Amino acid sequence: MQAVSRTALWVASMRATEAARPDRLHNDPLAAAVVASAAEQIPPAPPGAAEFMAVRTRFYDNFVLSADASQVVVLAAGLDARAFRLPWPADVRLFELDLPELLDFKATLIADAALVAACSRVVVPIDLRDGWPAALTAAGFSPERPTAWIAEGLLQYLTEPDKKRLLDAISALSEPGSRFAFDHMGTSADGREAVVDALARIRGMGAEFVATVDDPALWLAAHGWTVSTDRVPALAEAYGRPLPDFMDPAASNATALCTAELA
Repeated sequence: MQAVSRTALWVASMRATEAARPDRLHNDPLAAAVVASAAEQIPPAPPGAAEFMAVRTRFYDNFVLSADASQVVVLAAGLDARAFRLPWPADVRLFELDLPELLDFKATLIADAALVAACSRVVVPIDLRDGWPAALTAAGFSPERPTAWIAEGLLQYLTEPDKKRLLDAISALSEPGSRFAFDHMGTSADGREAVVDALARIRGMGAEFVATVDDPALWLAAHGWTVSTDRVPALAEAYGRPLPDFMDPAASNATALCTAELA
């Protein structure tokens, strides 16, 4: 796998940790299979990372179920099993975009686990730095229909030019009423021990985490999107699972979880 795909294994291991809790914020029928099949490739998560990831996952789950869109696009879908684990309306078509080798690995796990999607799932193997809009449209995506877009844990791995191209493409493919959920990290936690530790583990997997300096919410607002922002500690409180006391509030608050709607 490419290095950035290996980070998907790491995230899946944290979802498996969350799924084993009696007070879990989500369940993932694929996560344990990921860990069992690739344990030797997955570094241990730093303290608090699984709790952070549980809140982020729940945020995106809530977003997509409340988006009221019959067309959902998950950019850099990774190894998440939303197509299988969420109670989708019958008419939803969900497009998963990610690197071909990662989606092939995921397909094997899905087949072994005999999972059945609760929606119409369409897999689009593509590098998001390539011509993914054409590939998405060829797979049956309709730009004339309002869409719910998800970019979970993606923007932090993109350079500023790549990030701008992605946002340009999303805007060009979106009808009024479309919604977009994404997260990005500011520079407020630069140098914090928890962030330095996490970045070292990501780089140890061969990936490069590019901390977001320019605020994508400002770009979207300038292009007709109305944006609202939440932070992980406040969401954890709202979900009834406050973050553990040992977690650094400054590091946890550095990630902005955003929802946007196109007028």
